[in-house]
Amino acid sequence: MTAEPSVSPSATVDERSSVSSQPIPRWRERPERAAWIVLLLSFACFLLLVTSIPLAVRNLYHTAAAKQSLQFETTLGTVLFYPPNSDQPIALTERREGISEGSRLETGAATQGVLGLPAGGQSDELMGTILLYPNSSLEVVMSRRPYFAGSNEPYTLRIRVQEGQVRLFTRSAFDRPVEVQIETPQGEAQLEEGNYAFFVNEDSSEIVVKQGVARLLRSGLEPVEIEPGLRTWIQADGTILPAVTAVHNLLQDSAFTRPLGEVWESYTPPYVTPGTVDFIEKDGRHAARFSYRGPDQMHTEIGIRQVVDQDVHNYDSLVVKLDVNLDWQTLAGAGEQSSEFPLRVEITFTDIFGKERRWGHGFYNMDPLPEYPLFGGEQIPLFNWHSYESENLMELLDATPPAHIDSIKLYASGWNYLSFASDLELIVE
Repeated sequence: MTAEPSVSPSATVDERSSVSSQPIPRWRERPERAAWIVLLLSFACFLLLVTSIPLAVRNLYHTAAAKQSLQFETTLGTVLFYPPNSDQPIALTERREGISEGSRLETGAATQGVLGLPAGGQSDELMGTILLYPNSSLEVVMSRRPYFAGSNEPYTLRIRVQEGQVRLFTRSAFDRPVEVQIETPQGEAQLEEGNYAFFVNEDSSEIVVKQGVARLLRSGLEPVEIEPGLRTWIQADGTILPAVTAVHNLLQDSAFTRPLGEVWESYTPPYVTPGTVDFIEKDGRHAARFSYRGPDQMHTEIGIRQVVDQDVHNYDSLVVKLDVNLDWQTLAGAGEQSSEFPLRVEITFTDIFGKERRWGHGFYNMDPLPEYPLFGGEQIPLFNWHSYESENLMELLDATPPAHIDSIKLYASGWNYLSFASDLELIVE
């Protein structure tokens, strides 16, 4: 007899059918396939971790940055130092370490100093310096160095110049570059290693590139690159003017083309017999003519002058250029005190110590008397145009270098004379 399957008497027909027809999972049909999938996924995760963890560590090694404090040294007067989040200034008269992000420095009318970026470690090398000139305000926005010595990332420095004049020098040390960004009220500049000058006021920012390349940034537009030997201006509305040569003439109407009295004014010192001066055309050029004809043995003088009123802290070179033509003179040399030249150019300037000074150079033709030594001038032939170019006055007057050019004048003095001047320029670079 055949045995029948055992079914609970209480089970319904539907329940018995569902038990007998329930499907078997596919992975249980081929368990070896599921095992391979698990193994391969595990291996992929292993490879991902093996690759990504070293890359993440390497990226962290090269990109991790630490705050780099700066140092500041006052070179003239007293500089005001505002620590981060403080409105109370500290008067600095010498070197101070630990200038950190958020610090602000302000100079007065006769003060200046140098902000230095140390290379770090045991070295005393500076990666860069920023010269802060009188009447300037500078804030350290960011200063970072790589956290690990083996990183190939650059030092980064971000400076905000609110007003005034700064001069920036950067260079590589220990094969590590320096990236500097300068913010001004009108715009922003990214600087390669090099030598730059900034003149900032409420209306514009002037950028002079002496070495390196400056990239001026504009919102939504391509950067404008300024190459060495050029200067440009960022206007208040963000407009960047076309770059021009960095050489700059501080004088107006250098060729004497405008009427006397508009730019140049004539003068005669008190209690001195005046000569005459006028602007004429001579030998195909515009010229200033100085003359006196009268009795000898009488001191006379006539001159023209121009107010310059220009700071020259940031310039490396200051040169006077002038063409001179002497027709005649009756006083030998330049008189008893070497001060009565038939033509002389003279600059009045304020030096870096705030003292007013003068520098001048004269021209004569007649031999001086032996008892009256002549200095501060040169002998030139009559009737010919002589082109004069001074030495670099920044180097010549290095003990008391000019900080501000106040005025310039051309004058003739002595007894009788006739002299001409053309193309007077005061060139800075």
